[in-house]
Amino acid sequence: MTASDGTSAQRRRRARRRIGTEAAGRARAAIEFEREREQLFARYGFDALSHRVADQEGRVTYLLEGGTGDPPTVLVHGGLSHAGEWAPLAGRLGGRVIVPDRPGCGLSHPVDYRHAAIRTSAIEWVRGLLDAIDAPQADLVGNSMGGYFSVVFALAHPERVRRIVLVGAPAGVDRSVPMFLRLWGNPLIGPLIRRLPIRDPEQLRKRVYGPLLVAHPEDVATEILELDLANGELPGVESSAYSLLRAATTLRGVRKRLIVRDELAQLDVPVLMLWGASDAFAGPASGEDLAARMPSGSIDVLADTGHLPHLERPEAIAAAIAGFLASDARDAGSARTPSERKRV
Repeated sequence: MTASDGTSAQRRRRARRRIGTEAAGRARAAIEFEREREQLFARYGFDALSHRVADQEGRVTYLLEGGTGDPPTVLVHGGLSHAGEWAPLAGRLGGRVIVPDRPGCGLSHPVDYRHAAIRTSAIEWVRGLLDAIDAPQADLVGNSMGGYFSVVFALAHPERVRRIVLVGAPAGVDRSVPMFLRLWGNPLIGPLIRRLPIRDPEQLRKRVYGPLLVAHPEDVATEILELDLANGELPGVESSAYSLLRAATTLRGVRKRLIVRDELAQLDVPVLMLWGASDAFAGPASGEDLAARMPSGSIDVLADTGHLPHLERPEAIAAAIAGFLASDARDAGSARTPSERKRV
């Protein structure tokens, strides 16, 4: 063996050790994230069992589950988030509650939405999740992109959805979306934004939560911000988030092919919208108009509240959800005129 052969062999060994070390580090980060998130839910009173389920294609969804009863209530988080955003709310709900990480988020399987139709992927994922948890029917509670996942599944399979609660402006109803997200999803500007990651929870509070997500960023618990940052460091999460923005937005807003507003006017599943009066994604007038057009739609507008009402006002949101899910089917989506819709 020549000297150059020996040098090449040493380089390969070092490369293998480096790859092994990096893989071990990622595994430790995922385990720590899982532990910290379980503790967060526990502190908010949700005694959850965390586990993984797989669809027929072998794609893994991570979820937290608590309580008993049928149908389950499934909490579907927003676009660039993870199941932990529901921690302040989950323990306040009764019955069986399922809190999954959407594909590409948290500890679920990664996905590149540039090569997967968002709507088709959403329908397949929700169907696979309900099959995996043995739920012929479910109540779906969705925020933002989680709201989009919920309604497009209901449009495809209304028999499997008893009721829907949309918390915050759902994706796919309006083309409007904050400019920062349009820029992040832009193929020219997005890569520059990706080179400037946020590492500090107070930066996250100031640069993201304040302008985009909540009316009072100072009230968001630091532990929730820290977990958000940890989520962004998990393998595949950041690239999946970028691919979602690339696939869902242009500089003009949400892509037209994702808009389902007219279709929702025909959705005969009771829907309650809990809409923040200060939602940066779309104003409550949009939800009021939509509710008036839906066969079984209603809306509550929450004063001094942004895009994440379940973080800002978990008690009020839990009470509204509980009342809606427990109401008689004839009253669940009672049509009220916009002026009669409830303002909280």
